[in-house]
Amino acid sequence: MTYLQQLIDKNKEEYNRATRHPLTNELCQGTLSDSRLYVYLTQDLKFFNYSLNLLGKTLALCDDPNSSVRLAKQIGFLAEDENMYFADILNELESQDLSSVSKMRNESIILPQVTQYIEYLKYLINDSSSYSELITFCFVMEKVYLEWVQYNQENNNIAKNLPKKFQTWIDLHSGDHFIKWVQFLNNEVERCLKLEAGEDENSTKIYESTFVKSLKLESDFFEACYSYKE
Repeated sequence: MTYLQQLIDKNKEEYNRATRHPLTNELCQGTLSDSRLYVYLTQDLKFFNYSLNLLGKTLALCDDPNSSVRLAKQIGFLAEDENMYFADILNELESQDLSSVSKMRNESIILPQVTQYIEYLKYLINDSSSYSELITFCFVMEKVYLEWVQYNQENNNIAKNLPKKFQTWIDLHSGDHFIKWVQFLNNEVERCLKLEAGEDENSTKIYESTFVKSLKLESDFFEACYSYKE
């Protein structure tokens, strides 16, 4: 069993909270309301530019040429495909009845849990000099998204003929491209672990603390968006 799988098993309750949340389950069923989807996407978009900066920082710290190329390709993918999704779907949603979240729409509210998440991203971008820390965060962030799709696939919970606002988001976080990306991140964390194993008996501490913190931020984010009310 890999070290990362051990961490998943050790933190199974929080992991399930993040990957089996009603928000993503309803998204896959096609029953998530426009207002909840709008809140979720507007808040997620606030992470987006930070995520690009984070990957840039991770790339700058990477010690392996092949891994550097893979990270650079992913930055390009995010800047195009995911960025386009946000622009198109938020524009579509804004033509719908969002009266129940009008304050969110008109005042650019940032949820406290999102602010907390952004502060952590700022720390990683501006203060961390650890590739191990950054690549572990990237793994958790992407693994959670792959897992919620796979969980719903395995439970036959993804409805047929979903509208674009749901299906495209699912497609962006599944399929061969995304599976290979998450596997790359997994392999990078394990590679770093092996390199550092002989240097310090406490070398796994940064991996575990980053894993636990990142996972909690993800699950809190889903819950905050889902439960938002005005």
